[in-house]
Amino acid sequence: MSSITSFSKFGRYPKKHKTIVTQEIAVAYTRVSSKEQADHNMSLVTQRTAIDQYSERKKVPIIAYFGGTYESAKTDGRKEFQRMLDFIKKNKGRVKYIFVFTLDRFSRTGGAAIKLKDDLREEFGVHIDAVTQPADTSSPSGVLQQDVQLIFSHHDNQLRKLRAVSGMRDKFAAGIWVTKPPQGYDVVKINGERRIVVNEDGKKLRKAFEWKAADMKNEEIILGLRAMGVKMYKQQLTKIFKNPFYCGVINHGLLEGRVVEGNHEKLISREMFLKINSINEQSSGYGVPHKKERETLSLKTFIKCDQCGGPFTGYVVKAKNLWYYKCQTIGCKCNRSAKQMHKLFEQLLNQYTIREELTEALKIAMFHSYHEMTEGNREQEKVLKEQLAEVEKRINNIEDKYYALDEMTKEKFQELFGRYDKERSGIAEELGKCSFTISNLEEKIDYVVDFSSKLATVWHSSDTGVKEKIQKLVFPDGIVYDREKGQYRTEKVNFVFARIARLQRDWTGKEKGDSHFFDDLSPLADQTGLEPATSAVTGRHSNQLNY
Repeated sequence: MSSITSFSKFGRYPKKHKTIVTQEIAVAYTRVSSKEQADHNMSLVTQRTAIDQYSERKKVPIIAYFGGTYESAKTDGRKEFQRMLDFIKKNKGRVKYIFVFTLDRFSRTGGAAIKLKDDLREEFGVHIDAVTQPADTSSPSGVLQQDVQLIFSHHDNQLRKLRAVSGMRDKFAAGIWVTKPPQGYDVVKINGERRIVVNEDGKKLRKAFEWKAADMKNEEIILGLRAMGVKMYKQQLTKIFKNPFYCGVINHGLLEGRVVEGNHEKLISREMFLKINSINEQSSGYGVPHKKERETLSLKTFIKCDQCGGPFTGYVVKAKNLWYYKCQTIGCKCNRSAKQMHKLFEQLLNQYTIREELTEALKIAMFHSYHEMTEGNREQEKVLKEQLAEVEKRINNIEDKYYALDEMTKEKFQELFGRYDKERSGIAEELGKCSFTISNLEEKIDYVVDFSSKLATVWHSSDTGVKEKIQKLVFPDGIVYDREKGQYRTEKVNFVFARIARLQRDWTGKEKGDSHFFDDLSPLADQTGLEPATSAVTGRHSNQLNY
């Protein structure tokens, strides 16, 4: 019988755990839960004092302070908190402790906080040390003690949330809006009482409701609001029109489907709100109030009168079920059949439809034009990346001087960091403008050219939403109707379609790929690319093939 020692070469040894050697150095983190507490320095001084005294007793120097402001501990995405974690990762092996006043100052995320705490300890050798809740985290019992405390902090946070939600629900049910009011309202205190009142923007929004009730298109309303200084976009305006808050009715998710009478100031009457939303219920999308009108008058507001400059609106002769366009200016008296105006527009689109014999040459020219137009962007991107790397280097340098080497005052650090951070943001913003690529360029070009070869057909067979996109794509500023000549004039045409129209006129049986063709398609300073309303400047920084 063989001896057991014969198998000794098959023996296995336990894996050695990686030991992270760290210096007896700490960082400190303090925070409060609300801006009001931070503004009045409530508990921040107490936390800082207690941590400094603990550091002296333990003879562990603090090389960096983080926090010192209000940050919610519901998530671990806090700005100062993340800055502290980045500092620890950057200085791996130097920092051994994070000093906090209590564990709930570190985090209230429960299980997520436990995992983060364990990762810091196992990967970086960093221990969380709460000065008012000491625990020996070098032992399993000390780790368990901290885990329990973090779980209780999370539980306490959940109980507070439950009480807060319950109180909010009761106030909503009583008609009191307790969160931030919608656009057009301010929260003020009158004789110590919280009131929600209509502000200057609200008075202008009241005009928007009146326009909507008078059957004006959302596009026209947006232009009117912008003229009065109120920034607005389609989805935002639609949400406003559908929000009963403006007529004094509260509908919040905490009410679970109920609606109640609010005690805030009304912007409009209930009758006006119901009238507007009665119109919207028949609409299939944003922007145009009547579905039938939307399908029939796709050129509404897109056409402008050549004599007064006013946009065309529309109406129907119900007895004959015939639709007409008319100039919106009172007394202009320009009425035209919608059927005739649409036919005229299709004839206009045919001028910008690429002929079949030119499609392959157009694809080649667009491919070369794209690369020529984006060459400057690539060079600029390289320069900006070098500038960004230099700024990052400067920031790292002052962080080392302030946090690690103690060679810089806090005031000087904040001054330089603010300047460099602003410079970094500016470079990053410029980098974002010029950093773009198209992975499937040839496929995009094929699609664009194919689309351009049947422009009028696509417009004729599409629904109004697509028709309006095509209209703005080809003619970003709309079109003008010349009533005397009975034809359209174009103020601005998309660069690519303008080139197509020119080629249609100039092409006299030349072979595909003729050099004159490529000369016509070379990129110019005023090009706008294949996207609606792109300016001469932004055209060079945008996706030229995006539709």
